[in-house]
Amino acid sequence: MFDIINTLTEKDIKENFVAIGTYIDENKTPYHAVIVVKFDTVIEHIHYTGKEILFDDIYDETCFHKITDTIPTALIPSFIVMCKNVMKNANPSYGYFYSGEYYDQNGNHFSEKAIKERMTCSGFCLNLLKGYLEEDYLYYQEWEKSGYPSENYLKNYAKRNGLEIDDISESHRRISPLEMLCSAYFKNLPIRKFQIDSKKDETLEYLKNY
Repeated sequence: MFDIINTLTEKDIKENFVAIGTYIDENKTPYHAVIVVKFDTVIEHIHYTGKEILFDDIYDETCFHKITDTIPTALIPSFIVMCKNVMKNANPSYGYFYSGEYYDQNGNHFSEKAIKERMTCSGFCLNLLKGYLEEDYLYYQEWEKSGYPSENYLKNYAKRNGLEIDDISESHRRISPLEMLCSAYFKNLPIRKFQIDSKKDETLEYLKNY
């Protein structure tokens, strides 16, 4: 393989790039999705922690990434501008939801669903990518309502936030950091779930043996 790079310790094939990244835990399992940006020798990542959006330095050697070919090198400066606009204007809250929402170039959020600006770390990456690319990054409808923390997650979330289950159930899905990392193998949009699934096992194996 392996186009997946340890962000701090290995040199990538390009001097400037945008990449899909993730941090791995003590079991070497991906747990936090990020977008890595390298430009003019500076390497940073933009990500949603569940509390705030940060555009900052890579934290440690548990961050891995793969370059995405969906954003050409020449467009990196404009992507960075968008990231900074999102930093200024976005106000997400945490939840296992995604149904095509996005941020525009000015950092304003757009959603046609009741769920509005609710997302995970992966969902934040999708909001950012869709807004910049101006088309769906993933064929998100193929991710069914599975993989969330508990059986009653949706019911409890709706009650806690004063929402109706029927209004938010269609947006309820989890796209994992592993799946986001694997998405970087593909360029034609929207990326399909079966494509990502084809890369999951070998990617996990690589990370566990790193």
